[in-house]
Amino acid sequence: MKNNKKYIPVLLAILVTLVLGGCTKLLDKQPITQVVRKTDSSSITAAQAEDLISGVYAAYKGYANGIEFNVLDRVVNGDVIADNAYAGGDNPDNITLDIFKANALNGNVSRDWADAYAMIANANLAIAQVANCTDPALDPQRKNQILGEGFFMRAFTYFDLVRLWGRIPLVLTPPNQTNSEALIKSVIVPQTSVDSVYNAILNDLWFAKNNVRDAGADPSKFIISKGTAEALLAKVYATMSPANWDSVAYYCDQVIPQYSMLAKYSDLWDNNHKNNSEAIWELPFDGYSAGDQVGNWAPSIWVGGSTDAYEGGGWKKFNTPSNDLVSAFLSENDTIRLNNSITFLDITGQWTDAYWTDYTHYPFLTKYNDPANGMNDMYMIRLPDIMLLRAEAYNNGSDITDAANLVNLVRARVNLPPTTASSQDDMALAIEKERRLELAFEGQRWFDLLRTGRALTVMNAQKDGNGNSLNYNVQPYQLLLPVPQTQLDLNPLLVQNPGY
Repeated sequence: MKNNKKYIPVLLAILVTLVLGGCTKLLDKQPITQVVRKTDSSSITAAQAEDLISGVYAAYKGYANGIEFNVLDRVVNGDVIADNAYAGGDNPDNITLDIFKANALNGNVSRDWADAYAMIANANLAIAQVANCTDPALDPQRKNQILGEGFFMRAFTYFDLVRLWGRIPLVLTPPNQTNSEALIKSVIVPQTSVDSVYNAILNDLWFAKNNVRDAGADPSKFIISKGTAEALLAKVYATMSPANWDSVAYYCDQVIPQYSMLAKYSDLWDNNHKNNSEAIWELPFDGYSAGDQVGNWAPSIWVGGSTDAYEGGGWKKFNTPSNDLVSAFLSENDTIRLNNSITFLDITGQWTDAYWTDYTHYPFLTKYNDPANGMNDMYMIRLPDIMLLRAEAYNNGSDITDAANLVNLVRARVNLPPTTASSQDDMALAIEKERRLELAFEGQRWFDLLRTGRALTVMNAQKDGNGNSLNYNVQPYQLLLPVPQTQLDLNPLLVQNPGY
């Protein structure tokens, strides 16, 4: 073991971090057997198994890890890095991400990596211990449901990681504590290929969709269902390179009949329609004094429980809607979704903003704000996302008519006329725009631009409100985030993403 002694300090630091912190054919395989290593020789009880999966859920919206990565930074990573919002506020980490100047020392980048792997470590531990449970009180069906929910949570987090960083460490088991050498090998892990990460994601999701509850079996849309797993499978197949549109179509067709759009777009945000028929996966806001201490904070602000922080309030909030997004709403005459996503207020004399000079009509992201009743839940996946993915699948199969039918269903709810797109290329842009307006500030835009190969073109064409170029000058390597310097220091097997 003398050759491993130099890794012991690194190993301890990693453990602390983890504990705290081309084919066109349909792919619908049976899941590969998940191999997990016992953490000790004892078996947990059925009650402990339930506690473990409850802990995995709680981590996804809790203060320690989930609230930053899954809520606040979901909007930064999905909308601020894209063309939907500027950083706002005065946080240099947000600002450098916004203007493509982030490096390996960026605080958001470091926090998100650590938070994501902390959630994965939590899921890995739960999966391993539940798999080893021999308590007869845990019947096989419930055991597989719990495992499926854990696999989904792990897959969802890895899906975020691989889209943000590309090659990443793939850890599917808890630390092996058999001996010190095994422990080192299980936690000091190199990056693996993007394809390998996607294969692991698919294996987790295939198991989940075959074993979790049916959609509607639980009143809470926070609980993973078959529809949730199938929806994520559709999104994964649309994102893999090359996209597998046959599989996207298949899974969208499984999902869409299980859900229905609400009659009014505004009903999604009024706090009176939580766990509604449109929600596929929803993170609940439980109140500031609930078990997770924070629940969902509105991603536009740092609330602190004070109603004066919702709008105005004397300081610039985070995630300021962009000129380009506001123009997109206005050019489409999309007043319903505009007014449910953005509120314009007079902030004259409160602060200045290089992007917005009309301080009598200053935009705030208010899609999640309800000062009278608290905060809205966060939709991680909802039906129009999947409907518009199905439209993409139709369009990629040269079926423009059926693509238009789905786009028009989404448009009709907000009183917009049918799309005029008549060619495959025009329809692709029409779907892209519809997704942007429908899903603004839900953490989707940047990933849409990445998977369609449009990120460089769109971002390098960005202009301010006066028509002047923002000069982002985004380079191909900046389509991925840098590996945090803290992780490079902790793990000698990691290498920095090219260009940083």
